[in-house]
Amino acid sequence: METLLTQREVPVDEEAERRARFPLGATLVHADLAEAGREGALDRVRESEPITWAPFIGGWLVTGREAAREVLGRNAGLTVEAEENLVRAAAGRMMLTVDGDEQARMRKPFEGPFKGSVVQDFYAQPITDLAEELIDAFIDAGTVELDDAFAAPFAIRMAGYSLGLSLDDVPEMTSIYSAIAGGMDYDGDPEPIRAAERACEQLNEILLGELAKNRLNPGHSLTAMLAKDPQGLSDDEIVAQLRVVMFGAIETIQASVLTTLTLLLQHPDQLDEVRADISLLSDAQEEARRLIPPVSFIERWTLEDKVIAGIEIPAREFVGVSVLATNRDPATFVQPTAFDIHRGNSNKGLSFSFGPHACLGIHMARLQTTIALERMIARLPGIRLVSADAPAGFAFRRPARVTVAWGS
Repeated sequence: METLLTQREVPVDEEAERRARFPLGATLVHADLAEAGREGALDRVRESEPITWAPFIGGWLVTGREAAREVLGRNAGLTVEAEENLVRAAAGRMMLTVDGDEQARMRKPFEGPFKGSVVQDFYAQPITDLAEELIDAFIDAGTVELDDAFAAPFAIRMAGYSLGLSLDDVPEMTSIYSAIAGGMDYDGDPEPIRAAERACEQLNEILLGELAKNRLNPGHSLTAMLAKDPQGLSDDEIVAQLRVVMFGAIETIQASVLTTLTLLLQHPDQLDEVRADISLLSDAQEEARRLIPPVSFIERWTLEDKVIAGIEIPAREFVGVSVLATNRDPATFVQPTAFDIHRGNSNKGLSFSFGPHACLGIHMARLQTTIALERMIARLPGIRLVSADAPAGFAFRRPARVTVAWGS
């Protein structure tokens, strides 16, 4: 029977003392981390309280980059194995919600297929073919809403291809993952958690069916490999890992494509530089993810009393990392609120997390985003921004809709 940490309840008088010690953190509300245009509140907190007491999340909020790396590091003395973990509640028990040997056991079968050399050799051409197919479908229109027409199907279908899954129903998968993402939001509403649980059950049925098909008709995909050699994982555990790998692939790629292209279109001088030297797309996408991190909030709990960045935090307390804030830390990034493809250290952002739970698909994300943007820039002459929603979201952040046009 698995034993999970239970979060400590802070006595009323102690909580009041923390509010007094951390007056800026005490004023933060959910909207400051979720809504567009409110990022300045986090910047103000970070300036004097890089770790602060944030009553709205019932825990500590990290806004400084170095403090965040300390929290997320391999030997940090913090855990994800807590009853209150919303990622676990929304997405179940899998590699992101366990630690130590159990996390390594669940993650290991997925590491080899996502190495940089493997990704380049096996997926560059299929990624290019899919991008071309999607562009072919709308190129004659002269204008398009980019998420529905490109970013979502590009992310979902490539996730299916790389894992060996049939994910042809893009609206269904979008609905499932939107529900799961909605459960990872500290707004106090229990209904999104229930919706996320229902979505996980729906996805489990799909993935168990896919695993069975791969077992009967094995191919050479990751799912087929695990169907033949589960490497110590049960079917339920395989499905749980596929679920989270798919989630990362879909959410990160969808956001990276939309945010990078939007920012380039909003900075035409930098877009011109990219057109002249397409290799700059690598720097452009890193900078876009730094400024608008697809995964913008990370959960941890202290296993024992800890001192982090000079702040004493008792055992069994919640520590949330605002990636949105840490990626704007001026101690690391000069003029951090500016979009600058020549920044040089954009990859020091924490958009792929850090430590043992760092993103498994970092190489795939970079390759997919680069190819998608290169093909759109090459094939849509004079591409320009018609409209774009401001990036928003508590746990996951991107513009909801981006409309572009091209041609004369």
